[in-house]
Amino acid sequence: AELGVPVWPQGDGDLGARLERVLARALTDAAIAIAVGTDSPGLRAQVFDEARAALMTADAVIGPTDDGGFYLLGLRRCPPGLLADLPWSASNTYAETSARLRERGLSVVELGRWFDVDRADDLSRLHALLDTGAIIAPATRALLGVPRISIIMPVLDEERRIGRAIDDVLALSGRKEVIVVDGGSRDRTLEIARTKPVRVAHASPGRARQMNAGATIAAGEILLFLHADTSLPRDALALVEHTFIDPAVVAGAFHTWTVAAPGEARWFAPLLHAADLRSRYTSLPYGDQAMFVRATAFHRVEGFPDQPLMEDLELSRRLRQIGRISTVPARVRVSGRRFLARPVFYTLAVNLFPSLYRLGVSPARLAKIYQHVR
Repeated sequence: AELGVPVWPQGDGDLGARLERVLARALTDAAIAIAVGTDSPGLRAQVFDEARAALMTADAVIGPTDDGGFYLLGLRRCPPGLLADLPWSASNTYAETSARLRERGLSVVELGRWFDVDRADDLSRLHALLDTGAIIAPATRALLGVPRISIIMPVLDEERRIGRAIDDVLALSGRKEVIVVDGGSRDRTLEIARTKPVRVAHASPGRARQMNAGATIAAGEILLFLHADTSLPRDALALVEHTFIDPAVVAGAFHTWTVAAPGEARWFAPLLHAADLRSRYTSLPYGDQAMFVRATAFHRVEGFPDQPLMEDLELSRRLRQIGRISTVPARVRVSGRRFLARPVFYTLAVNLFPSLYRLGVSPARLAKIYQHVR
């Protein structure tokens, strides 16, 4: 077969005859055999571990579906005629199959209930589970056109940058959606965003609230939070997906490369890169590093805390408690506008505020000192 997996013909007969034939063949070369339906997407690896463990002591294991069928059947032995003349695609398929197994003297273990996709309302349920990250089914997600990565951009009065920022993100290759969350802009930010093929949402002012609002409506299984003054590398989405090949990784971020826009640079512009040192040595990424996180992990830690400052650091701390955080060996370009406007103050803020926060100074108190320079 193309993927190096052997392909067996099912043969003739109803579903029971074909299923029994394949299971019996598998048992000629293996101690146990497990069949699973292709119409039950999103089954976790844990389910198969439970099935294998059950077959260490029981003769059969079966997983019921909500509509009366079953999504998995595992056997340690398969007497002839075990699945003959049973009702299929019926509300009593599971009950009759389970009873038949016991009638033939097999000990049976029942797995947790799941669902299969037989009707239109099943597709609606599938979409909802994919949207919330409750299940991860990459092939199904691709078939349904569900984006792999949701890029969430919190904005406020960014009319000078938002158009180019959105265009740059849309030019990236990969299955993605772009969500712009406005915090009450008084300029043309919203007007410009609405001319682009992106989703536009609203939230009360505050970067944490805006990013949480975007995450709530995001369809991707990966959430990437991007500031309007930060630009991703061309291969950013591929790098993000590669990071999550390791199942232990729950989040990640890029290194930063801070630059001055034409006409902004002054004699101290080279000092911009001093701010980039933090992204190279910290184990807890900050928002300007284009943080990305598994949607399931993000919702598990309840998203960004509703605080005026250091919400990114606090999210990183919470995520590190449940898994690994990886730094991608690539750089995002960050505008040096805040540094160039107030170089001494910004340098102190970047380097001192995180330490003060760790020492217990409240985000509200820090926010009174810090001012967003735009």
